[in-house]
Amino acid sequence: MQAWIRRLGIYTGSLRFKTLALLGGSALMALATGFALIDGIRKADYYMERISASQGQLELLVLLSGRISNYAIDVNDLSRAPDEARVRMANATAQVMAIFELLDKSIEGQVNLLDTDEAKNAEATEGLSVARMRAMFQNLDRQMFSVMESKQDAENTIANMKRVLDVFGLGFSPMLAQAVEDERSEVTGTRRAMEELKKSLTAIATAVLTGAMALAAFLYFGPVQSILRRTGEIVSGAKAISSGRLETRLRLKGHDEFTMLMASFNRMATNLSRRESKLLTAQTHLQETVDARTVELRAANHKLEEIDQNRRRFFADVSHELRTPLTVILGEAEVTLLQSGDKLSAPLRKSVETIQARARRLNRRIEDLLRVARSESGRIDLNITRMEVGAALTEAYDDVAPLARQRGMAVEIDAGPGDLYVNGDKDWLRQVFAGVIANAIKYSSTGEFVAVKAKPGAETIKIEVNDRGCGIAAEEIPRIFDRFFSGKNQPSGNETSHGVGLALAKWVIEEHRGLIALESPGRLNGASGKSDRPGLSVIITLNRIDLSRATHEADANQRR
Repeated sequence: MQAWIRRLGIYTGSLRFKTLALLGGSALMALATGFALIDGIRKADYYMERISASQGQLELLVLLSGRISNYAIDVNDLSRAPDEARVRMANATAQVMAIFELLDKSIEGQVNLLDTDEAKNAEATEGLSVARMRAMFQNLDRQMFSVMESKQDAENTIANMKRVLDVFGLGFSPMLAQAVEDERSEVTGTRRAMEELKKSLTAIATAVLTGAMALAAFLYFGPVQSILRRTGEIVSGAKAISSGRLETRLRLKGHDEFTMLMASFNRMATNLSRRESKLLTAQTHLQETVDARTVELRAANHKLEEIDQNRRRFFADVSHELRTPLTVILGEAEVTLLQSGDKLSAPLRKSVETIQARARRLNRRIEDLLRVARSESGRIDLNITRMEVGAALTEAYDDVAPLARQRGMAVEIDAGPGDLYVNGDKDWLRQVFAGVIANAIKYSSTGEFVAVKAKPGAETIKIEVNDRGCGIAAEEIPRIFDRFFSGKNQPSGNETSHGVGLALAKWVIEEHRGLIALESPGRLNGASGKSDRPGLSVIITLNRIDLSRATHEADANQRR
């Protein structure tokens, strides 16, 4: 029982119950006020109809008095103009009877309008009075007709008619006056009732206004002010939490929803404080770890710098050591060819020329190593000059020709018209071309062929290398230029790479402000017919130089 009472107390003290109670009280007050106003309007309308009906009936009674007076005037005029007076009396009689008809309808309407039996009986009594006045008038009219039809002389006829009229006036006038007074009293009573209604409605309006003001004051100084104060406390607490003061707590009071919200707020602040403590501990530990790793990384970077310096020094030393004997070999080969002339046999001359070509190729490799080793950033420094693309393609083919012969493959070179010039590093572009052609040879089957073609455009030159190899899957093409990426379709056997890789080739081409792209499957239709292997097309695009325009500009600059 006590637990139930405690639970009921908690519920009645909740914000929801208070809100519902206030809404219910306000609704009842509004409902009572509405009923009072509707009833007041209904009563006012009823009183207005009663006043209007009484005023109309009073006007009819006054009009009846006038019509009776006209009738008496017409009786007095019989001595002067009997015939005309009779006609006027007949008209006056008809007008008086019409007034009585209107009075009957007015009384009937008032009886239907009244809402109490007492009032209806009083109005019915007035109707009986009107009926008696009608009967008296009808009797007067008959008497007048009888006197006028008698065989008396004119003076006796007029005297008798006046006597009858005086007798009628003695009975009719008090009844008419009483009827008028009754209607006036009814109008006065109805107006008094309306004044009472006005006072009642004024009192009700004053009570409603007072109640509304009292309710507003109660709401403001009671629940509303409490809600605003506690809402302000929650907002202030939230601002304190957001500014970092996680020790902030709200003071709990009561058992309503705001108290529950403030309790949840305190729990949240406690959890945030705990998490901040854990976060600070973790941050401290992380900072210590970062500091330790930073020291290790600096040591590793220092070591890597030393390794890189040693590597570059090694490449420089090795390249320098190789250049000396290689220069001797090239010199001896050239001297042998120049001095011997036609004395050397064909096989011996061919061997010397092969030694010379291989030595030159090796010398280019050594130059590349020296350029990389001499670069302070470890990147390649390009030597940009005007160069002819066809010559670079021919030299690239010379580099890979042994590999093509080894695999029994043909390489078709279409170097273009011979006037395709670009601004570029001849050695590195040659190595890029050689590397792409070598890849095409590696990934093609024995007996197939590789097509290399330079396609001139108005502003660009496209170098296409097409093979009949295993191709590249569509999903691998975007990653094929990534370093160390290895696709699914790899050549069989223990074949080593030749020339630069695709990642380095992409870098070299982009440094020349060009583009390199791949398309698979290929579109070759060689002499041996279509291959059942998809193949691959490597397309290199470089910016073309208009040699005639460049020469003209150079001459113009020289003349200046």
